[in-house]
Amino acid sequence: MLIAVATFFIRRAERRIGVSLDYVRHIARTDFSLLARYNKIFGFLDPNRQVPAAAYHTARLRGALAADCGTCVEAEINLARAGGLDEQLINTILRADFKTLPPELAPVVRLADAVTSRREDDGDARSAVTGTYGDAGLIELSFAMNGAAMLPGIKRAMGHATACDLPVMRRLSASQ
Repeated sequence: MLIAVATFFIRRAERRIGVSLDYVRHIARTDFSLLARYNKIFGFLDPNRQVPAAAYHTARLRGALAADCGTCVEAEINLARAGGLDEQLINTILRADFKTLPPELAPVVRLADAVTSRREDDGDARSAVTGTYGDAGLIELSFAMNGAAMLPGIKRAMGHATACDLPVMRRLSASQ
């Protein structure tokens, strides 16, 4: 019975983010308590209460892009759309186009890339983020960028990572 309920919610999540969650089904079939722990990760990541949607999705998009070029990036694109970001802004964020990126989002991109892509610190970007969004905003953006970068690792470790999604990558390269 619990698996049936879990499957219902997994399907609903798939519709919301627009990608398959086969690895979550695998977790549910294996051990329901592990699914409950996995769901706590989403509860930890998903609330966006401290920063504007554009900043939140910028952090998540850059975090996912650092760790994956497959369905996790596509899911974050879909979530950004659902969060109200337009295609032009999403493409600007994905390309890290600092010429057209809104000035309040540039430090978010710089910090997310330093932390999730290069595993470095960027004190200047962090100071700019804190100056714009405050300490609570910095913390929420830290959760967002690192959480989005963590999920592809869970999939990869379980053997559910997909190869690069060529249509997504073509879209990114064509929009440059």
